[in-house]
Amino acid sequence: MVLRLAVIGFGNVGQEFARLLLSKQQWLWRSRNLVVEVAALATRTRGSLLSEKGLDLERALREIRSRGTLVCYGPEVAALPPLEIIEQCNADVMIELTPLNIESGQPALSHVQAALEIGMNVVTANKGPVAHAYDSLKALADSRGVHFRFEGTVMDGAPVFSLVEKTLPGCEVEAVAGVLNSTCNFILTEMGRGRSMAEALAEAQRRGVAESDPSLDIDGWDAASKITALANVLLGARSTPQRVERKGIRDITSEAIKEALAEGKTIKLVARAEWAEGIVKTSVQPELIGPDSPFWSVDGTSSALTLRTDLIGELTIIETNPTLAQTAYAIFSDVLMIAEAVRKGTT
Repeated sequence: MVLRLAVIGFGNVGQEFARLLLSKQQWLWRSRNLVVEVAALATRTRGSLLSEKGLDLERALREIRSRGTLVCYGPEVAALPPLEIIEQCNADVMIELTPLNIESGQPALSHVQAALEIGMNVVTANKGPVAHAYDSLKALADSRGVHFRFEGTVMDGAPVFSLVEKTLPGCEVEAVAGVLNSTCNFILTEMGRGRSMAEALAEAQRRGVAESDPSLDIDGWDAASKITALANVLLGARSTPQRVERKGIRDITSEAIKEALAEGKTIKLVARAEWAEGIVKTSVQPELIGPDSPFWSVDGTSSALTLRTDLIGELTIIETNPTLAQTAYAIFSDVLMIAEAVRKGTT
């Protein structure tokens, strides 16, 4: 079986996914009888490539690293915008990896919609489409008989959506709460060790943890988009990030951190979604956390999510200091699930 991919967005996550795919080629054939080809790569400013045959990913990675752009060779087509790439690539799966637009989810939302419209399966690590239009996109995917998967949108490679989908049959999720923004968690941890917020943020940026616009982290927008995605998918919220009651960590001082530690507590930015009074209420705000909380030991760039269900009570997932490799794995796992479903002829 051959599965053709179109990758829209070839930044750090896209390049890490390409490296993972290259490392797993023999395993895919040996264990799944599967050949995965990348038919197209599209970027906003660094070029695009489209080929009837699979692209040379090793060469694409070299060109991006050495020249900072994708270079066209031979029969490949270059310089097409993403929407035209999607229309022309004849791929089985479109993978959306462009940067987050918190206000509207664009252009990722249009990319996902265009792929689904023409009957293409979709994997996204971009939170925007799920946070802004999950219901309509899921309905569109169902109407076209294709798959819309998004495991990498909330906790890198930790299974969240697939955990509920595949391993909790009959359970209803009543509430979710989590420490979901690695940058804020890292900053608060470092402030507890004596650094200023500015110093901690600079270190987060140096490590490549922070968003390109760090205000999305500091002011709670990234966490708001993640809790909205969780609320939309797991609680049927039909919400957007703008509806989240939101307060970031910008006003947290070193003195506040010291006072919390003196009380035997710590400060975490916690995102919550819960059914209350007939609606799903969502919030993001700093909270005082004590040793009795599952979030107590979640330091640095680690993250955690607690699901409260009707049948098994509370279940907490902790991901320890993830890297880009974990997000790349989430994309890879979604591709594998789609490949298996396509092989079985299921949706």
